[in-house]
Amino acid sequence: FERTLKFTREEMLESKLDKLEALIVGQYGLPLRDVRFLASMLSMPYEQRYGMLTFTPQKYKDETIRVLLDVIASVARKQPTVMLFEDAHWADPTSLEVIDLLIDAVVAIPLLVVLTHRQEFQPKWGSHGHVTALSLSKLTRAQSGAIVSKLSSAKALPAGLLDQILRKTDGVPLYVEELTKSILESGELKDADDHFDYAGAARTVTIPATLRDSLTARLDRSPAAKEIAQIGAAIGREFSYELIAAVAPHTQTDLDRALNQLTESGLAFRRGAPPEATYTFKHALVQDAAYDSLLKSRRQELHARIARVIEERFASLKTTEPEVLAHHLTAAALAQDAIPLWQTAGEMALKRMGLTEAISHLDKGLELIATLPRSSARDASELRLRTLLGTAWQALKGWAAQEVWTSLHPAIALAQSLERNEALLPILFGLWVNVLTQGRVAESHDWAKQILATGASSGDPDMLMYGHLAALGTNLFLGQLVTSREHFNHVLALYDENKHRYLADIFNHDPRTMASVYATHVIWMLGYPDEAARLSDAKDAHACRRGHPFDRSWALCWGAGVFDYRCEPDTLLEHAQAAERLGREHSMPFVWSCLAPLHYGAALIHKGNFAEGLALLKPALAIFEANGCRVSSPFHECHLAEATACLGDLDGAMNIVEATIAQVEHPDREERVHYAEILRLKGWILSLKGDSRGAEQNYLASLDWARRQQAKSWELRTSTSLARLWQEQHKRKEAYDLLRPVYRWFTEGFDTNDLKTAKSLLEELESQQRQ
Repeated sequence: FERTLKFTREEMLESKLDKLEALIVGQYGLPLRDVRFLASMLSMPYEQRYGMLTFTPQKYKDETIRVLLDVIASVARKQPTVMLFEDAHWADPTSLEVIDLLIDAVVAIPLLVVLTHRQEFQPKWGSHGHVTALSLSKLTRAQSGAIVSKLSSAKALPAGLLDQILRKTDGVPLYVEELTKSILESGELKDADDHFDYAGAARTVTIPATLRDSLTARLDRSPAAKEIAQIGAAIGREFSYELIAAVAPHTQTDLDRALNQLTESGLAFRRGAPPEATYTFKHALVQDAAYDSLLKSRRQELHARIARVIEERFASLKTTEPEVLAHHLTAAALAQDAIPLWQTAGEMALKRMGLTEAISHLDKGLELIATLPRSSARDASELRLRTLLGTAWQALKGWAAQEVWTSLHPAIALAQSLERNEALLPILFGLWVNVLTQGRVAESHDWAKQILATGASSGDPDMLMYGHLAALGTNLFLGQLVTSREHFNHVLALYDENKHRYLADIFNHDPRTMASVYATHVIWMLGYPDEAARLSDAKDAHACRRGHPFDRSWALCWGAGVFDYRCEPDTLLEHAQAAERLGREHSMPFVWSCLAPLHYGAALIHKGNFAEGLALLKPALAIFEANGCRVSSPFHECHLAEATACLGDLDGAMNIVEATIAQVEHPDREERVHYAEILRLKGWILSLKGDSRGAEQNYLASLDWARRQQAKSWELRTSTSLARLWQEQHKRKEAYDLLRPVYRWFTEGFDTNDLKTAKSLLEELESQQRQ
């Protein structure tokens, strides 16, 4: 884009935007709104001219790639076009993503894409019907000989020498070419009209042992070209005339002569004319040979010089591609200068959802940190790098990823030693989420208490609010419902909608949304189904006002659990479908491929579509657990067990329930929030199997847990199941005496399935007792 638009460093932003707009809208025919994505990619502020966009980073990245593909399609439709990608095995992840999508799209546009890559590289597009793979095997002796003949202008080499070249190069084209050139340039042969003879004895001719040796020998024969090649190699595989002219200690005449020698040798190619020229090494091995011939001290000196020139003359590069300057500073052993740039590069990649690149940049910063002596400045840098890494790993692999823990846990001591309490919040909360989502609920309690204690000791209200939020979530999953509700009230008291709006951008969740999601479960279980439904609606309205896509979609999914409990599948289905739409619109695959189907499947099971519900629920739960998530799995597995039993596989259903109970009772887990319902479900399956005694034992155990937790809704559901069992055993009075006080406790929710079922059973029992 910059070459096409002929940008200059001094050019004003408005002029650059005018050129970009003329190209994208005027020449390529794309809509004006697409210009902002390319402007952003080129690090050109566009908001004042085109307005802001409220997209998730992933959606912004996807739209940028879409615009790039639309540009390519527009070019190709004007005129059949060829695109060449060389050495795809070295491409960064985002470039490969663009290539993957381009190859998917190329079938519909007049475009030929040619890619070269090494054999071990495994592309995604190999099985496409419109892709043809050509394996380039080694050359035959005749083919290798043809290259030698071409390079020697058809003059024959001494027979023995030709045989040595063919044997040593073993059919590798680059090696054939470079070894032949190396020998022809060595001065050890003399031109004898139609052939070459040895200049001296045959044994004095030096045959380089490897391709690297051959390239090095060729460079050594032209000291001026070699020096320029070394400087160019330090810059990179490609370097501009302007940059090498600023770095090389040569007059323009000497520089031009050396560059001409380098290109005439075929070791590098030139595009354009100086001072606008760009030079590219013929092969990465040429760059490696030139670079490896430098002494370590000279390398460091060169990289330091390149870095100074970039900072002085190419200041925009520091802004647009900080990793380039960071690389040179790193190679110059200037770690303190390089670290902030690796951090900036990581932040930029993270904002663009180049997650693999972000992690790579941040890891390089951490590697350099380890080389510095301890100091407060060093620790502050490490603290920031680790916090960003935790965020990047969460985005790449999910909350439960082990890398989240290894990135964030060492940052606690750093923040404490620096007395940076404000920096502790994303660290401690990230670790709490990491532990909780892995299903280690009991352990997450300690992290929640640590966040609360830190908030109390520091007087930081935000830390305190997040402490109560963490305690709310942990106590919910522990089944400590009354305590959980108390923490919910504390969160509401500390939350300010305007003041805390920014937090969703850091944590992907608005604190009030997250707290309300948890609280809807708590309030329903405590026996207030209507209040829980009202809170769910209010939570959705709040999340919609906040407008954070992941916050909204998570609220629609897990926050709709109350409608699962209330057995209102149509409402649950509406929420899951809305979440799926949001997930697809904003490029959040975890939402549309996992969270939404979990609740979609549950809704279908409630509607009696057991096979269809299972078909959605099983793969969604597999994705959920493949991401390391275990928390809330027991309840999803309850749905699996129910549907499996309803389809007639009682043994399969029992196996699911037994495995779920083992997970709940594991000492590290203790996720007891659905324990009463799991035991009730086991009792129900046993009753279907004809084991009335086993069913009764599990119903009684379920009642015990429900009462311990003051979970009136679970108590009502289990009391109804047990009363039905006793009714069948003609224990009608015991059944009535069990169910009646539980039902009469309720003050709302009388139109819900559980209360209507309980009322109907009580009426049956009353009638039967009168008979």
